[in-house]
Amino acid sequence: MKRAHRTAHARIWTALGIALPLAFFTILALRQSPPADRPAVLLEKPSNGETSGEASQ
Repeated sequence: MKRAHRTAHARIWTALGIALPLAFFTILALRQSPPADRPAVLLEKPSNGETSGEASQ
């Protein structure tokens, strides 16, 4: 009984040791970029009629 328990324990920890890092790195790879890395998107039409924000600077 002891040997079967040790074998099962070793197999479970081996599987977790492989599956958890794979899941972690997969999530990191599929994660969207943070908002700072995305280009600015105009949400509404400018109220003063300008097409670019650079003209007001």
